[in-house]
Amino acid sequence: MEPPVNPTLEQRFAHVVHLRSKSDDEEGAIISAPAVAIPPSRHLELAPHNVHIRSYLRDNDATFCRLDELKEKGWKTTEGDAHFKKQREAADQKDDEQEKVFHRVHLEIGNEMRSFGAFDVEGLEHPNINALNLCMAPGAYTAAMLKQYPDASVSGITLPVNSGGHKMIIPFGQYDPRVDVKFLDITMLVREYLSEPFRIPNDHPDAANFIMDSPFQEQEFELVLCDGQALRTHERAEYRYIMREARRLLAAQLIFGMTRIKQGGTFVILLHKAECWDTMCLLQNFCSFAKVSLFKPETRHGQRSTFYLVAKDVQSASTEAELFVDHWKRVWTEATFGGEEGTGEDPAMPENSEVDALLHDFGPGLIALAQTIWSLQANALDRSPWLPGSKTSRTRRSSSHQSPAFSKKGEPSTPRHPNSVLSARSRWQPSSPDSPSSPSGQVAKHPLTSRSVNQQRYLLPDVDEDKMKKMAGRWR
Repeated sequence: MEPPVNPTLEQRFAHVVHLRSKSDDEEGAIISAPAVAIPPSRHLELAPHNVHIRSYLRDNDATFCRLDELKEKGWKTTEGDAHFKKQREAADQKDDEQEKVFHRVHLEIGNEMRSFGAFDVEGLEHPNINALNLCMAPGAYTAAMLKQYPDASVSGITLPVNSGGHKMIIPFGQYDPRVDVKFLDITMLVREYLSEPFRIPNDHPDAANFIMDSPFQEQEFELVLCDGQALRTHERAEYRYIMREARRLLAAQLIFGMTRIKQGGTFVILLHKAECWDTMCLLQNFCSFAKVSLFKPETRHGQRSTFYLVAKDVQSASTEAELFVDHWKRVWTEATFGGEEGTGEDPAMPENSEVDALLHDFGPGLIALAQTIWSLQANALDRSPWLPGSKTSRTRRSSSHQSPAFSKKGEPSTPRHPNSVLSARSRWQPSSPDSPSSPSGQVAKHPLTSRSVNQQRYLLPDVDEDKMKKMAGRWR
């Protein structure tokens, strides 16, 4: 199968599937990269189920359509590749100066989060809260929390520097008793994530690295913040390749945070690509037991697909929340011990019927939640000098032939910041069966219960070995 010329999204992914699904005895079964090279971040977008979701969003929301068109332009330009490669290289540097820059950037984001109200806790009767910050280093978000709650106690877990983690910049321990930090790999707290007794095989690559402790087990936290990303600098076993490690880390943070958050507390977590299946399901999950809004910083990372889920009044003791935690324990277990070799496997791609059901039940909700963050990202991309046809690139090409723009009063005009227009928070809650937002008054039923999907979380399908054989493959 030859790579298509000027391929569509579906054709490009189909070619990857062909290359990745060769039998073991077929020549070329082990390859280092598909003929049509796809970065890990693009890999998810090209999966058929995510192409289907994007098609729905393009047809139903002009904001997302604009963003998707700009992203498509970006994927076709080498300038964009060079821009993001430079950013990745800078992020991977661990010298003191770069760590300070990293800290300052996140201080700006943390202050924006505080202004947004991301750290607010509903019904809080006293300011001396207990907060939990997972993947804490360099500590900028902890500093922002302590600025809002000076008498708070903040407990944290962060990857040690000698394992590839970031350096702690803020004082902690004896230098600031308010901040208690455990330096460890949160994905290795095996007792936290197993839903039933399990004997770790002696030949597992991480058999000697799993941690049997349960930090902060007896504590409850009014505010939980999870800011973990799978780091390229993190030294780890080969089976924990970047995309699987990102899934293990997400599962670990969700389980650890949800099992320690106080009833009615606030849960904040870094996510990527609201338009992808896993993230869309996760957002709907949270809507079943919390009040959800989405936050994207205006000053930093505007061109990226990252954003923060802000869940308030989390009903951590509800059945929906318990099911949610049980599901993510299965995810972590399968990503760590699943597969024929017992070293992890990836989830099966959802069937078309599952994607259609999710779009029917939560498509309008996703649009209502994510319009603001999509608009912010689109505006940032449209100002990018490396993007062909962007406002900045057009201005640069014409700057030698045009005078500066002026307002009616004769003053140089200043472009309006996107958040001066999009200042409202986007929120969505599941509607009742009688709500006009329920199409034709129909409410889909959850496959495992008699309750409607709008009344509880949307369960991701359990891992199925037969379906796994159909997977497009792994990006290593």
